[in-house]
Amino acid sequence: MVPPVRGGVDSPRELRISSAFVELADTLVADFDLPEFLHRLTRHCVDLLQAVGAGVMLAGPDGRLRLLASSSEQVRLLELFELNGTQGPCLAAYRNGTTVADTDLAAADPRWTAFAARAHHDGLRSVHAIPMRSREHVIGVLNLFDTAVGPLPHHDQQLGRALADVATIGLRQHDHVETHRGMSQQFQGAFATRLDIEQAKGLLAERLGIDPSEAFQRLRSHARDTDRTLAALARDVLTGQARQAATRA
Repeated sequence: MVPPVRGGVDSPRELRISSAFVELADTLVADFDLPEFLHRLTRHCVDLLQAVGAGVMLAGPDGRLRLLASSSEQVRLLELFELNGTQGPCLAAYRNGTTVADTDLAAADPRWTAFAARAHHDGLRSVHAIPMRSREHVIGVLNLFDTAVGPLPHHDQQLGRALADVATIGLRQHDHVETHRGMSQQFQGAFATRLDIEQAKGLLAERLGIDPSEAFQRLRSHARDTDRTLAALARDVLTGQARQAATRA
């Protein structure tokens, strides 16, 4: 008689979920790179949830949100449009501390008609904004975008909430987020780094005649291949020290 086997074989998605949680919890390292950490969070959201794009906004010392990571150029431009227009579900989630979902952007919520029109023009039909909470303090927002109308399935909503939570805990562990609404001094460096990365991406895109998304992927690939941080590579691209390497990336 064959004895019963406890449990079963994990599905590929379950294994990817486990890997994502381990990766997002591992922030206590000397070479922790905040922009890269947040970009990985957006990629995990696109991979594991029914979303075509994701972005992360974090609050600065003045309480204002800044965009620090996005899964695509399309999402980056839309999130910047939202921040500049000071209206949208992502900002509402930050202010209220609760998840805000607009499941049909064609039927615009009167609170953010301009944002909905821009998103709809870009082919996006729904958004879920999940606050990144540290107890009673909201330190940022994880934003999920999709081309389909309707809410995320319940289990994906729970997973999105869990990813936002573990990322927030990881940031707290590394002391990148203070207990009040604001960021540590390292936030300022992270925001400056994000600007360096955007400039390097634009420079590489212009030099090689490729779109910004492809330029960003080349930068990330070359940083991984050479065991460097994305921030360090971006600075070298801007100063001309990595001209050949980045071109071949």
